[in-house]
Amino acid sequence: MAANRQQGSYLSVFLTAFTGFVAGLVLWTGDHAGLGVVITLVSLGLLVYSLFGLRRIKPLEFMD
Repeated sequence: MAANRQQGSYLSVFLTAFTGFVAGLVLWTGDHAGLGVVITLVSLGLLVYSLFGLRRIKPLEFMD
């Protein structure tokens, strides 16, 4: 799935954050709105972190 270790790390952070983001949205609309907001915001921050990280290392993929 990933060409190197950095991509694998950012990919796992992305997948975990995406799962947390969706779970936070579900909690936000349910009975635990406060916890849902916290989980959603933290997950959103991790999504942004992983996307910028993946974008930063993308040019290194084709270097020999």
